[in-house]
Amino acid sequence: MGLMKYITSSFFVLLLFLTSCTSQKKMQTKTPFKIGNATSQQYIGGREESRSGTELRIPLSFSNTIEIKINHVFFRGKEAQSALDTLENEKVLVVKMPNDLIESSEAINLKLKFDEAVISYNENGETKYAKVQGIKQKQPLIYKSAPKN
Repeated sequence: MGLMKYITSSFFVLLLFLTSCTSQKKMQTKTPFKIGNATSQQYIGGREESRSGTELRIPLSFSNTIEIKINHVFFRGKEAQSALDTLENEKVLVVKMPNDLIESSEAINLKLKFDEAVISYNENGETKYAKVQGIKQKQPLIYKSAPKN
């Protein structure tokens, strides 16, 4: 009876170990795009109904014509959608994270440093992850309020 209990317990511990390993994200060392010098900047709305948060900008240059879809970005415990824009003739991944955005358990589990982010993207139908390091914090952008009549 004791042997059966030991085998069953060992099986569940092994199963738990294996499933916890699969939930970790495997960061790609080679990506189909080059990551430039990323910046983050807090923005503060000048009116009561304006929003405040952080804007993350990640310059990307694509080395080939493989179709890639950016899913979302993990940054400072949060997860947000992003948009690929062209700013000053450069492709830039722009991520707006309002202060009221709820923390993401997936982002927290990545255990990123304050100056790191992770880009989730699809390449040939497979979800992959790329780490962005050395994100430079810019001075906050404070919008003035509208004059009162």
